[in-house]
Amino acid sequence: MLGLAGATLALAAQADTYTEGFDNLAASGWTLTNNSSPAGQAWFQGVPEYFAAQSGGSGSYAAANFLSAAAGAGSISNWLISPELTLGGANTVSFFARTEAVEGFSDTVKVYFNAGADVATSSFTSLLGTVTLSTSGWTQYTFALPSAATGRIAFEYAVSDAATANLAAIDSVSVSAVPEPASFALMGLGVLGLAFLRRRQD
Repeated sequence: MLGLAGATLALAAQADTYTEGFDNLAASGWTLTNNSSPAGQAWFQGVPEYFAAQSGGSGSYAAANFLSAAAGAGSISNWLISPELTLGGANTVSFFARTEAVEGFSDTVKVYFNAGADVATSSFTSLLGTVTLSTSGWTQYTFALPSAATGRIAFEYAVSDAATANLAAIDSVSVSAVPEPASFALMGLGVLGLAFLRRRQD
């Protein structure tokens, strides 16, 4: 019975309200906006020859590279923006990110949130964090979300000089609700109470 209680608590610790694995970026509902100067390629479907996805099919991730700036020269500001999400109490966003296993480049992704439906990049004024991408493989990152009924997550591949950039990849995005500690403890007591009643009935 204690095993059941532990499993129930583990399930309650995190409830995903939205997930995206980028099996098909074009059909995912995400908005691609390239504000690079000069603008080149938008985010594109993952390329298995670069490396395999964190999960799912080998090319099921979103990617952007130094050609975000035309001809690989200029500054990069390439945006990947989620659909409007109904958050339902969600308070964290997590994702996996990486670059290629090639040293000597500087690839960073900024993570933003915007409450509501606006998709304009200028509306993403809430910076959740900045990630310097690892060359050693997929790494998971988690950021707290502001309180809002709906909103959009945005990833900006941001490199001031495209000559120092290589590639950015995003996979396995999840928006989750984690119970407050007090609620978590009360639920645990409830499950243990059920276990006690079961023993009494036996």
